[in-house]
Amino acid sequence: MTDQATSVIVSAIVVKAFALLTLWLRLHWRARCEQQRQRYLLRIAETVAPNGQVELDDRDGDGHRLQVKITRTPVPREDQAA
Repeated sequence: MTDQATSVIVSAIVVKAFALLTLWLRLHWRARCEQQRQRYLLRIAETVAPNGQVELDDRDGDGHRLQVKITRTPVPREDQAA
């Protein structure tokens, strides 16, 4: 094999590895954003009073939109069940 062929193969491998790393970083960042959004929604849902309601219309800077309507109804406990 010539030095030129070796450098072409190495360059191709480096380009593919860089592309894979870039994709992994983007997916990792996206997953973290989704985890933060989930934690935020859970905190809001926990603060809704019984018989309360919350409506959210959230838009991200990247164009994603999330519409959520949380209605909390009291759940009868075992000692209150008829």
